[in-house]
Amino acid sequence: MSADEFEGLPGAAVSLLKGGVGKSKIAFNIADRLADRGHETVLLDLDKDGHMTTQLGYDDAYDRDANLGDALIDGEDPEDLLIETDFGVYLLPSSNELENVETRLKDERFADVKLRRNVVDPLIQNGYDYVIIDAAGGRGKLSDNALIAVQRVIIPLIPRAGSINGLNKMIERQIFPIRENIGLDILAVTPNMIRETMGQHNEHRTLVENLNREFGSFVPEYARVDPEIFDALNESGRTIDSIPKPGIRERTAISRAFKQGMPVSEFDEDCDQTPNFDHLADLVEEHSHA
Repeated sequence: MSADEFEGLPGAAVSLLKGGVGKSKIAFNIADRLADRGHETVLLDLDKDGHMTTQLGYDDAYDRDANLGDALIDGEDPEDLLIETDFGVYLLPSSNELENVETRLKDERFADVKLRRNVVDPLIQNGYDYVIIDAAGGRGKLSDNALIAVQRVIIPLIPRAGSINGLNKMIERQIFPIRENIGLDILAVTPNMIRETMGQHNEHRTLVENLNREFGSFVPEYARVDPEIFDALNESGRTIDSIPKPGIRERTAISRAFKQGMPVSEFDEDCDQTPNFDHLADLVEEHSHA
C-alpha cells in the first residue's frame, strides 16, 4: 500500500494519544467555523466514551442500536447516522458499541482503511465538503483509522509535564509510520488551555517555548513566538514592548459553550479565541484543496 494510492479526503483529525487535552472542543469549533462559511461539514465523534456526543445533548444517539460500526464494518450508509445540529454542523455520533467495534476491527482485512472507505469517502461522494474527526484518545485501530481517513492531523497539547514527550512518542509510533506508508500531513501542533503570560517561567511558557523551538514549522501563527523573544525575557535589563500571549487561551466562554452544546462563536460572539479556530479552519481548507 503505497502513498501514491491515497489522496487525503477533505477534512482533518484532531488527535493525541491521550485524553484531557481539549480535542473535542477544538474539533467542535473548527467544524463550526467551516460550517459558518457555508460548507457542509460533518463532525465525527470517534471517542469511545462519546464525550462530544453526550456533551452536545445526544445521549439517545450514543445508546441507540444503529451505530458507527454498522457503516464502518458492515457497509451501511453512514448518511443514515447523521444528526443535523442547531448550529449547522452534521454530527456522526459516537456509540456505546465502539469498544466492540475496536475489537472487531482487529479481525478485519484492510482494517486501517475502513473508516476512509466505508464512512468518510461515501460522505464526501454524497456532497459533504469536510469531515472533522474527534479521534479516539488512545492508540488503536480507531485512532489509526482517523488519521488514515483524512491524512491530516491537528495535535493539541496542554501545559502539563510530559506533553512534548507524548508528542514525540505519537510522532514516532503512529504518525511517522502512517506518513511513510500512506501519507499524512501535520496541519498544526497547537498549545491549548494556556492561562499565563510568557513573562514568567511556568508550565504554560515551557510548553509554548519548547514547541516554538522544536516544532516551529508546525506551530500555527497565533502561537508562534520568535525564540529571540524568549531570550529577551530571560535577560535582566532587556525589555520588550509587549509580552506575547500565544496559543489557544483558556477561556470560560469556551468551556461554558461546550457544556451547553454550543460553539463558542454562538455563545459569545466577542470571544477573542474564535479567530484561532478560524485559523485552524483556514489550514483545513487550504490543505484539503492544495
